[in-house]
Amino acid sequence: MVTLNELSRGFRLGGQIARWAVRRPNILATTPSQVHVFWKSSEALDAPDLQCVFPPGSYKQGAVYVLDDYPGFTAGAWPHRPQSSGYVRARSADVFDDPVLQPNYLEDAADRRVTVDGLRLLRRLLTSPEFSEFISHETLPGPDVRTDDELLDFAYANGSTCYHLVGTVRMGPADDSGAVVDNELRVHGLAGLRIVDASIMPTMPSANTYATTLMIAEKAADMIRDRRAASPDLAP
Repeated sequence: MVTLNELSRGFRLGGQIARWAVRRPNILATTPSQVHVFWKSSEALDAPDLQCVFPPGSYKQGAVYVLDDYPGFTAGAWPHRPQSSGYVRARSADVFDDPVLQPNYLEDAADRRVTVDGLRLLRRLLTSPEFSEFISHETLPGPDVRTDDELLDFAYANGSTCYHLVGTVRMGPADDSGAVVDNELRVHGLAGLRIVDASIMPTMPSANTYATTLMIAEKAADMIRDRRAASPDLAP
């Protein structure tokens, strides 16, 4: 199996650049994460609570997006709706003074449980007979990492943030001290100002935020233009 590790080097990279130039499928014009799985950390759940991703490349330990020198691919998992809560606090009244950032990743016990269960799910998938012809061995965290505590230590040391950033100016009623905008995205206490992006989401959605953000933008555009959705009985 040829992975991103080989396609991004030497003559193979030249071939990918040539394919890009003639608008053929290539690694320069595709997302690294091409397979996603939405699943449950426990069979007792009614709906998925974690997401898995499978980039067709592997990365050097301790480096940021630096591919390995040998063929490999990566699998990752994370909770859909993390319960851990951190904070951002001002250091001073100087706007150029960096704030204090404390994300408190995996502070909540439920997040730790889902993370460990997600890692175990990945292992079950990658050690299944269907993958046997493509995988020779696990490099990270390695087969010696087995217990829940060991897997959690691996997550603490090697985990990173995802990209579903929402809720910094969340929607809610005016009497909610944590809400910034109303149900038409107007900022509480200010006239003529709306906020239209993923920051208004009251809670994190159980999937990537792209489609939801498009929906918010379309809905907001209608509200700004005072266009209301037609009644189903009146729709053409």
